[in-house]
Amino acid sequence: MTREPEILPATDGSSIVRTKGDVTSPVADVCEAYGSSMHLHAYETVYIRDIPVFTAKHILEVCYQRHRCIVCRREVCQDIPFKLSGHFITRRYARLVGQYLALGMTNKAVHRLLGRNVHLIKQLEKHRLKQRYSAPPKRPSRYIAIDEISIHKHHRYATVVSDLETGHVLFCEAGKKKQQVAHFMKFVVKKWLSQVVAVSMDMNAQYESVFHEAAPHIQIVYDPFHLIKLYGDTVITKIRRRLQHEALEADDKLTYNTLKGGRYILLSNRSTLEKRDEQARKNNRELFESYEQKGLSLPPGRRKQRTRHVQQLNELMEVNRELNTAYVLLEQFTLAYQVHDPDTLRTGLQQWCAIANQSGIQELVLFSETVARRMEGIINHARHPISSGKLEGTNNLAKVIKRNAYGYVDDEYFFLKLMDASRRPYYKPRSPRFLH
Repeated sequence: MTREPEILPATDGSSIVRTKGDVTSPVADVCEAYGSSMHLHAYETVYIRDIPVFTAKHILEVCYQRHRCIVCRREVCQDIPFKLSGHFITRRYARLVGQYLALGMTNKAVHRLLGRNVHLIKQLEKHRLKQRYSAPPKRPSRYIAIDEISIHKHHRYATVVSDLETGHVLFCEAGKKKQQVAHFMKFVVKKWLSQVVAVSMDMNAQYESVFHEAAPHIQIVYDPFHLIKLYGDTVITKIRRRLQHEALEADDKLTYNTLKGGRYILLSNRSTLEKRDEQARKNNRELFESYEQKGLSLPPGRRKQRTRHVQQLNELMEVNRELNTAYVLLEQFTLAYQVHDPDTLRTGLQQWCAIANQSGIQELVLFSETVARRMEGIINHARHPISSGKLEGTNNLAKVIKRNAYGYVDDEYFFLKLMDASRRPYYKPRSPRFLH
């Protein structure tokens, strides 16, 4: 330092702390190329942004020397050890930016806090994340999950691979075809891939074919949520809509209205509906005792809830035999994922398919054919009771990241942010205490 720090006013109304100083790092006296002497050519000044001082911006005014060879005219400058290469900021300033972003702050929030350009903050963060996640994972994984997530409008997706034991995102790439799975297997080393026991996925034929060809030792496990959702969409919902059209053509308004408002009821478990009715009765009883009995109006945001979900389910079951059969078989199919013996599960699924075929319901017959073709992936759930639940949570995390930043144009940067956010530890705030 050659002068005491001074506080100067800035154009935006804030204050800037300026510190002046000279670089003391040595410079070579002899040219490396010709061995001739180097002489002092000029003094230069550079302004470098440093970390804030008591919330005030801090700038270092650094003076350094420039030497020139007397033969080849090549110039050599004094090295500024605390300056980040390629940028007019200090190394600790770059570390501070990385720490703020690692805590979950957005680029705009860091820009407003530190006063640097948003593009510079993105460049620093992207470089840091590339250094951290460009290498293949070192920690072995026994169970992984693969699925696609939506990244842009118009059905543009990305393939995500996650570790089910830690929840870390291992790989992310735009697209949802065979190439993405092949690129994932190329990204991770063969030794790492040989330690994977099972992978959870939906019934994506392209993903499954690559695993069968390149890693046959990894067992495919179909996610229970996707299969139950498929049953609800292709069996119960289609039967309900078909019955609605038949009731509309027959001018049976009572049956039509009963079926039209029963989508949620038919896709819910009976025990779930019973719990919801019990909670609704408890809420209504509390409102009556606290407000209506005393002649008071209900407070804002509080209202009475419906208590006839189970009754509505019974009415729907009485409307048509096909709907009743499909709902009962759905409950039986859901119980199959609680079986942990592969042989018992295989026998139960074969019996279930036989009952579905004997029902004569077209939607049930088609679904039973799907179960028969994919039976091994369902039975593997008894050997490895895993699901894609953590990966679905990663999908919600991706939505939060995009919403905070109002979307990302750079897909690579977004994937790196997603991988970093999945590794962010849970922070529970605690009040500090004195050590002594």
